[in-house]
Amino acid sequence: MERRATSYHSQGLMRALAALKALSAAGHPLTLAELSREMELPKSTLMRLLSVMEEQDFVRREGDPPTYAIGHSVVQIAQAYRPADVVDVAAPLMRELAAELGFTANLGVLQGRSVLHLHVEEPSRPLRFAASGTLDFTYCTGLGKMLLSTLAADALNEHLPATEPFTPFTQHTITTFAGMRTELARVRERGYSVDSQERNRGVTCLAVLVPVESAVPVSLSISAPSGELPAETEQGACVQVVRGYATRLAADRQFTAAFAAFVDKASTP
Repeated sequence: MERRATSYHSQGLMRALAALKALSAAGHPLTLAELSREMELPKSTLMRLLSVMEEQDFVRREGDPPTYAIGHSVVQIAQAYRPADVVDVAAPLMRELAAELGFTANLGVLQGRSVLHLHVEEPSRPLRFAASGTLDFTYCTGLGKMLLSTLAADALNEHLPATEPFTPFTQHTITTFAGMRTELARVRERGYSVDSQERNRGVTCLAVLVPVESAVPVSLSISAPSGELPAETEQGACVQVVRGYATRLAADRQFTAAFAAFVDKASTP
């Protein structure tokens, strides 16, 4: 009997939440008949539900014939909402990635001519790569090249050094606009980027996009000693692992909400 009652109340809660979503999506008050058609519920069932919600001010009834709209209690709850911090949400999953592969995990976005490291997770091992500060170069890093590959051609120069040759950090660093355009075409074709000792000798990075719906792209990468990361023809397994974690991040509603809040804040003057 208790299980049946719990199921009944859960169903009622789900229907109440669905009613609020339907009223919100409509953008204007709905009649009982309109809401009944939208939710595919009998008017009698919906009327009982709306009466309880009206008592608690989650919906308001107005006019004759009556229509229903979002109530003040919903507004109060919405005003109290604060999204989680993007780092707090991403950190546990990135820590899992670092532990699984034994490499440093990095999450970043473009910031002008730099990559902004939103978060870095290092593995629990003596030999590891630590990011030096929160900003790094775009043209010689895995994160940077992955993010640059998403840009239109006319926006690319805004995120690269103003003049060439670009500063070479090793003999592998790409130092020209033409070389970078060729490299980014390769990145787009294979769906991931590689920094093969371009930024630091002995360090290789692999990066993929986190597939969130956002005007601001975000990338997830691993950084590893070059001797431990397989050659390009054999990197597929590592790429698939990183891509799996990127997909998990994108599927996490807390992360997408936190990232959207970060983007909004960053774009506010």
